Amino acid sequence: MGRQGRTCFIGIAAAVLISACGGSGSDGSPPPPQPPPPDPASIELSTNSIDAEAGGGDASVDVSNGGGGTLNWTASIAGGVDWARISSGASGTDSGTIRIAIDANAGAAREFELTVSAAGASSRTVTVRQAEGAPNLNVSPARIDAEAGGGNASVDVTNRGGGTLDWNASIAGNVDWARISSGASGTDAGSIAIEIDANTGAAREFELTVSAGDAGSRTVTVQQAEAPAMLEVTAAATELDGYGGSISLQVSNTGYAPMRWSASLPDGADWAYIESGEEGTNAGEIVVRYGLNGGADRELDVTVTALAANNSPQSLTLGQEWFASSACTYPEARQEVLDLMQDWYYWNDEPEQRARYGEIVIEDYDDLDSLLDDLRWRPETHDRNFSYWSSAAATDMLFDGRAFIFGFRGRVIVDVNENPLYYQVIDVYAGAPAGNAGLERGDRIVGLNGKPLDSLTVGGIFEEFGPNEEGFEVSFEIEKQSGERRTFGMAKEEVEVPTVPEEHVRIFDTDAGKVGYLHFRTFFGDANGRLLHEFAEFNDAGVKNLIVDLRYNGGGSVPIAYGLTTLIGGPELFEGRLTVMSRRVHNLFASSEDETAYFDCGVYPTRALAEQCRSQSAIPNVENVVFITGRGSASASELVITSLQPYENVSLVGERTYGKPVGQYGLPFCPPDRRARLGDLWPVTFATVNAEGFEDYYDGLPVTEGCQVQDDLTRQLGDPQEGRLAAALRYLETGSCGATASSRPAPQDAAIQQAPPKDPVNQFLGH
Repeated sequence: MGRQGRTCFIGIAAAVLISACGGSGSDGSPPPPQPPPPDPASIELSTNSIDAEAGGGDASVDVSNGGGGTLNWTASIAGGVDWARISSGASGTDSGTIRIAIDANAGAAREFELTVSAAGASSRTVTVRQAEGAPNLNVSPARIDAEAGGGNASVDVTNRGGGTLDWNASIAGNVDWARISSGASGTDAGSIAIEIDANTGAAREFELTVSAGDAGSRTVTVQQAEAPAMLEVTAAATELDGYGGSISLQVSNTGYAPMRWSASLPDGADWAYIESGEEGTNAGEIVVRYGLNGGADRELDVTVTALAANNSPQSLTLGQEWFASSACTYPEARQEVLDLMQDWYYWNDEPEQRARYGEIVIEDYDDLDSLLDDLRWRPETHDRNFSYWSSAAATDMLFDGRAFIFGFRGRVIVDVNENPLYYQVIDVYAGAPAGNAGLERGDRIVGLNGKPLDSLTVGGIFEEFGPNEEGFEVSFEIEKQSGERRTFGMAKEEVEVPTVPEEHVRIFDTDAGKVGYLHFRTFFGDANGRLLHEFAEFNDAGVKNLIVDLRYNGGGSVPIAYGLTTLIGGPELFEGRLTVMSRRVHNLFASSEDETAYFDCGVYPTRALAEQCRSQSAIPNVENVVFITGRGSASASELVITSLQPYENVSLVGERTYGKPVGQYGLPFCPPDRRARLGDLWPVTFATVNAEGFEDYYDGLPVTEGCQVQDDLTRQLGDPQEGRLAAALRYLETGSCGATASSRPAPQDAAIQQAPPKDPVNQFLGH
């Protein structure tokens, strides 16, 4: 209810304002008419299609509002189109211009749609069509690297443009080592197959040309690698001499590329080594040095490796027969050696030794050395490599006092860990290669064949000295006592060892009277004649005291030892009487060979020598004899000393001897004929016992009390100031070697001296 009792309302209908408050209007008149609503906005485009040229470029579309109100619009191109883009005018209000950048078309005709959108208005599109491009020639790959061995290659051809692409391929006519085997022409896409021959020379190349008229041409460079190296290894023969020697292998490069190669032998092939030619470039020679084969037939593979070379690695197999195959087979010789050991070996009376023969499976032994090693009696204290075997030829040379050597003696000096420090030269033979090269006693060998000595093992040092073969050359680096170093080469020659060197024989006038001194190297060769001659000189001079220097004498012939013992013992021990010198005692089986030797000039092998002994050389009534000894004094040297001890005033100066109271016979085998034999077995067959029954000195003979004297390498042998000789002279004059001499320190107090591996030539004759 309202004022004056009227009811009023206001309503809206169809956009017309109606008022009701009890009448038509406030003043009672009808309402005025309303204006019509405005038209909606509408997108208008200047074109609905665009034809773009293949070369690309710019295009534009004008946008306007064909309706009412306000038109806010945006333009877009589908996201998958990457060859066209809106460069400006991507949005606007009412009117504007859309600019489009179109890339050149290298392929088929293509199109896209430009869409213009606005809220409240229908979207409009413009179709943009681009004409196809011209044919576009493409080849892949642009370069081919072919292997030297040749083969097949291929090139793919495609049309990256439009239209039709007709093409053909060719290789320059002067190339005769490659050809198109298929696909020499085609339309649009295709594949060209190329056949390439193997290359036997330098690197080479050619160009494959693909031509397509107005679309131009493309080239593919084909380069072929140079021919590889080709390794070849040959030898004039592959059978090795059973006695040992050397063989040459030729290495060649039958390919084209440079070739660096290296040679090797199998691990464990300790009977051979590469003397020269361990490595080289292209062509070269490998010299392999190998030892005598004292066992079953064996083979050696020499392997040559050349990186990147064809036919690499290449191995050549060399075979070596048992050295005495012309007379017997190895199994026959092996059985014969075992039989000889069972009959003659001195320690066969020991039950343990007898049992050992029953345990031997002889087929298990591929060489005689390993068989002997397993048969030795107490090898640490008794048979310390005393039993051995050798070829008959080696035996004959040894007894002649001849060897292919340099002509010096020495010893390896090692530290407390037994690592070599240097090789000490202790004796040099005048007239031999070593003497002629200026090597001297006291020199240190510090390098061999360019290798520092302290980088080698003890065994490696003796490998560098090489085999006892004529012409074998070694490079020496030495250090003189002055500190000066020299390097020079020496080749081995046949040396007849001077057993009693003239320069080491002296007669001294002393307070004890005339003293005769001589240095005696070995009981082989011309020892009988040289000893007889020098003792005759001593006799003529009225010598009654002797100094016999045996410090490096490892022994040798027992008859020569008997001869020297007789010369020293003198006529009073053999004229008109039989005086026992020594006895040889064998095992029970060979006891019939037991023998007693007497002082007698008849021990000499000829009547002339025996007569010289009786009439000129044997010294009557020797007052004193001093032996200069060392750890190298052994066997026959010890036999002389022990044989004289019951009868003469015998003294020892220097060091304790080695300790070998046993001896060997040379027992021929293969066949067992002294004249025809090819091998000699030297087993320990007897013990030496003096007239007083003394025989057990495996630890050596001790020096006279107070007469332990170190080897004086600062002076030459025969020099009266040399430590051991000076002590011996002092002993003869005063009965004492003197405290000064006996307390002299070792020249290398941080070192010990180590003997070389067992080798009869080295033991008796030196290097």
